[in-house]
Amino acid sequence: MNPANKNYLGVGLTGLTIVVFWVFGMPMWNRISLLNAAAAERREILSSRTEILQKIEDLNEQYRERSTDVNKISSVVPNAKSTAELVSTIEATTQQTGLQLVEMTMGGSDSQQQELQTVFLELGLVGSYPSLTAFLDLLEKNLRLIDVFEISVGQTATPGGQAVLNFRVKVNAYYLNVK
Repeated sequence: MNPANKNYLGVGLTGLTIVVFWVFGMPMWNRISLLNAAAAERREILSSRTEILQKIEDLNEQYRERSTDVNKISSVVPNAKSTAELVSTIEATTQQTGLQLVEMTMGGSDSQQQELQTVFLELGLVGSYPSLTAFLDLLEKNLRLIDVFEISVGQTATPGGQAVLNFRVKVNAYYLNVK
């Protein structure tokens, strides 16, 4: 083989190598680059999800640590209106103090948008002043949050000459509007 043919053969093989690399090697190179980018993106997603799961686990741990506090708050401001429980609480309190419950009027709050809802109660009570102070003391110490905002007093005479006090007590009891 003469030197000119050797040069043509070398140039031809070099050109063939370049064409084969561009036809087969470059698509493979691009695919590997795309797979590396996708793998890096998946690693970021995995790390962010792992971080989120760790935060959720931390919040669950804090909730478990403070579950007694949550239970106390739930009993102070219950999740439901529980009218029967409220009526029985008021009735039991009046019986403990010696007051007579003669009338009870209930009403609810108008706004359904707020999270904290109120139940309005107007109580008609008959008894003595010390009984009223004992009643108010028991309401204050009651586990459920009850807010007394108005008290009015009237007096009626009984046939035995004894004066009896009539009390009108207006209170708000609270509950959470859980949706």
